[in-house]
Amino acid sequence: MNIMEKLQKLAENSKSTTEKQSMINVNEVFFIWDIVVTKYDIMESVKISENFIKDKDLKFIAEQLVKGLETGIINMEKVMIDYGIPFPERPPVGSNVTAGIEDFSDRFIYTSLFEGIQSFFPILGSGFMNSTNPKVRKAIKDHLLLTIELQELIVDYGKLKGFINEPPIYRE
Repeated sequence: MNIMEKLQKLAENSKSTTEKQSMINVNEVFFIWDIVVTKYDIMESVKISENFIKDKDLKFIAEQLVKGLETGIINMEKVMIDYGIPFPERPPVGSNVTAGIEDFSDRFIYTSLFEGIQSFFPILGSGFMNSTNPKVRKAIKDHLLLTIELQELIVDYGKLKGFINEPPIYRE
């Protein structure tokens, strides 16, 4: 915990939720809410996709994504509770899909997971740049770093399986 976080924590300890709301701006509230909405959406997609994954390595990747998303959701929900930010609608807890398993290839699922994680970067980057509250900045920064780690895992898997659409080699 850095010095600004400690000062923020001291300033907020004795304040009510209503008083704490004056310590964050509308941009921060929007980004917190948007991050949670995006995490909920991607969590639902990952959970649906898990029903169709055949490759054990991709199952592991999906499990890591779920763990990372759950951690991120819990942490951001704590911030939402602390500042009295209303919660968006939550996705269903589980998903048992009855569509034909042959309809979804591991490559298709991988691409969906890859693009889902990529969609976080603009939201997290903008949220971090537009936040001035130390507690909110730290929460967003932690999510950004976790997302980078998950992205590295997904890219490495994609390269290993030949799922990455690599640009052609440039030759002079």
